[in-house]
Amino acid sequence: MSIKLLLKIMLTTVFAAVFTQTVQAQQYKVEFEPQRAELEQQITGDEFNDYLVSAKAGDILNVTLTPSNLSNYFNILPLDSNEAVFIGSIEGHEAKYQLSTDGDYIVRVYLMRNAARRGETSDYKLTIIRHAGVAVPVKTMHPSWDSDGDGINDCENDGSCDHTIDYTKPKTVN
Repeated sequence: MSIKLLLKIMLTTVFAAVFTQTVQAQQYKVEFEPQRAELEQQITGDEFNDYLVSAKAGDILNVTLTPSNLSNYFNILPLDSNEAVFIGSIEGHEAKYQLSTDGDYIVRVYLMRNAARRGETSDYKLTIIRHAGVAVPVKTMHPSWDSDGDGINDCENDGSCDHTIDYTKPKTVN
């Protein structure tokens, strides 16, 4: 059995278990000032908090969760769907997600089942930034760093990358 298939089966089982339990949920409408919202909350056990975000196709959501309990994650899902477009327990505590359709989205903050069963608590800070109709600048590598034209910085091939160098600027020859 492939690892991807096994992972899909495990995730389906986890989501089925989560959605068949009786859980307590709070829902909050996110108000941006002007494009940023910072929220500090707490969850315990099988509670989860839903944050409603209205957005348009092409908008980008930057979401960061800073939890006190490392079993605390978030998912992003369309309002009337149980299918997440971002799964925090797999992808981490930070998301940069470009929305494909207009509508309302839920940022759902929850505890993993292991922590929920033990009745653990997590204090967290959730930061949501919505880049609405604005192109988010993306740093791109200057072509002089890619001599073979494969789209990969040459330093990655030979292991010589240096985080102090700005690879968006032309390569200088010493």
